[in-house]
Amino acid sequence: MSKRDKLRQQYQYGSSAPKFDDVHKVLIREDEKELLNYNLKKEKVQRAKKTVSYKLRLVGNVLILFAGCLFIMLQYASITFNQKEIKKLKTELKDIQNENMLLKSEIAETINLTYIKECAIERLGMMEPAAHQIIYIDIPKVSYTAYNQNEKDYRNQSNSSDEEVVAASFFDFFKLKR
Repeated sequence: MSKRDKLRQQYQYGSSAPKFDDVHKVLIREDEKELLNYNLKKEKVQRAKKTVSYKLRLVGNVLILFAGCLFIMLQYASITFNQKEIKKLKTELKDIQNENMLLKSEIAETINLTYIKECAIERLGMMEPAAHQIIYIDIPKVSYTAYNQNEKDYRNQSNSSDEEVVAASFFDFFKLKR
């Protein structure tokens, strides 16, 4: 219906003027409807914006959650890999320790002096030295080879002065070097 039709309906017959209050109400109602339509459109746009922002936040949160889960999974994979490496290295360490113990026991068995003498004579063709080949070395009680002796023991062993001891050890050094 047009405005004119609405006004005709409001017109009071027998009078030349329509009811002013009713026309005013009709115009106000139309303005209110336009305003209401405008507000509804505005609300729709705002709701659409809110919906889009909500969806974007939701997608962002899901992506952050996914990235966090991926990071945690990578950490667990790294830990598992490192645990396998540690286990592998521990087994290698045990094998090497067992081999070392075996070698130590073999060395301990071969240190037997009679065994060494037999191997030297039989395998290597060595012989015991003759009497003229043996040289005896006199090592003084105090010399440059004395280790880990307390200072008191050192002084008690030698009755001579420090200068004599130094001189004796100096000459013994050159005598042995020949």
